[in-house]
Amino acid sequence: MRGVVTLGDTIAPHEIAAPPNVTLLHSAPHDRLMQAASVVVTHGGHGTVCRALVQKKPLLVIPHGRDQNDNAVRVTARGAGLSLPQDAGTAEIHVALKRLLTEPSFAEAAGKLGAAVGEDAARSPVVELLESLVPARAVKNANPRMLCMA
Repeated sequence: MRGVVTLGDTIAPHEIAAPPNVTLLHSAPHDRLMQAASVVVTHGGHGTVCRALVQKKPLLVIPHGRDQNDNAVRVTARGAGLSLPQDAGTAEIHVALKRLLTEPSFAEAAGKLGAAVGEDAARSPVVELLESLVPARAVKNANPRMLCMA
């Protein structure tokens, strides 16, 4: 198994002892990474959960607060992944990842939910409305975003 961990601004690479099969990155384009992934492990933030679902990937959600617990409940209730507590150990994480990789029901549910999220986003006027509120040159230079209303 290979892994990619995006660290963001809160964790420095020297703070993690990653094995040779794990790449540590400050940041990376989520969609490109997830296209190649079999499973997405996340704290359950709205953006990562939506991106994973749009890419039809099952999730292992380990919430740390804010909206993350609610997102974990939504993912697990729809069968699109599993959730573990913040203090889960490596053995629990290993078991959860093995289930997500070997039980096809998770990938099937993530695909079904991801298709629904994509359809909702495509039909929603919200992105167009928000873009109409911003000067045209700012929209032209902005990164495209996916609206997720799962």
